[in-house]
Amino acid sequence: MGRKQLHITVILFFSLFFVACKSTRIIRENTWEFLKQNNESVHYYDFDEKLNIHAPEVQEEKKYFIFLRLYNPYSSFNIGSNILQKGIEMTETHNTSGSHISIGFDLSDNFYGLTLYAKPNLKLEQCTNTSSNEYMKSCNPNKSLQTTYALEVSKKEYETAYLWIKRKAESKTTHYSVSENFKIARKFLNSNSKIGKLNKPLSQEEESREFEQQNTFVCSTFICHVLYSSVNSIREYINDNLIDPDYTTPTDIISMPGIKQLFTSSWDNYNIAAQNFVKENELFNEWL
Repeated sequence: MGRKQLHITVILFFSLFFVACKSTRIIRENTWEFLKQNNESVHYYDFDEKLNIHAPEVQEEKKYFIFLRLYNPYSSFNIGSNILQKGIEMTETHNTSGSHISIGFDLSDNFYGLTLYAKPNLKLEQCTNTSSNEYMKSCNPNKSLQTTYALEVSKKEYETAYLWIKRKAESKTTHYSVSENFKIARKFLNSNSKIGKLNKPLSQEEESREFEQQNTFVCSTFICHVLYSSVNSIREYINDNLIDPDYTTPTDIISMPGIKQLFTSSWDNYNIAAQNFVKENELFNEWL
């Protein structure tokens, strides 16, 4: 991060610090306080497929899932990341803590995330091998937490999302833009209810055309566009509520209907947590 970008980020999120009205004293999920409250080092959520009312209408022999990973990173020296995390915490409107989000297509430790530090910006992230990614490298894997989520989709939706990630990653034209954080900040600072709202619902074709031409994002807006252009249930939810993907935060995304929590763990304990989750939930055997 350049000095100018860092300076802008500092001003932005310290401004948010002073105007935020939501207390950070509540114990949110995906935090060490949450784990300690439950006397746990890893937390497993109950996954009941019968409750998944947003599952694809056409029942297929094989179930397909898109996986999301919400990060609560810990870094003692990454100033930019710490300021970003503090700004999000102070304006958080959900009961889960997280300042970064990535997307995966199985439960192996290989998720795609968009960060300013990674080169290229859209790159695979591994919690258990932080040296492979500049963003991950700056964090302490023992003190950082993650929560993994699953969204049941159709085979076509799964393949569409995967192709979007593959195309955007291979083109190397997808970039993290610090200035995009200002757009999201305005959602919290501006009382105008139109901020962060779509002018009209978009069809899959319309959204796909816009997403194809768009190259600058932050992590959450990029993931939201992937889901909006791929998954019918997410597109319907976004359109019904006129949510603008360019104003979404990580916790906005994991709070959307049909996205279910699987487990929370420290980064370095991810593989063990995933293996133990699958042992108790055989539905995911083929996804690890």
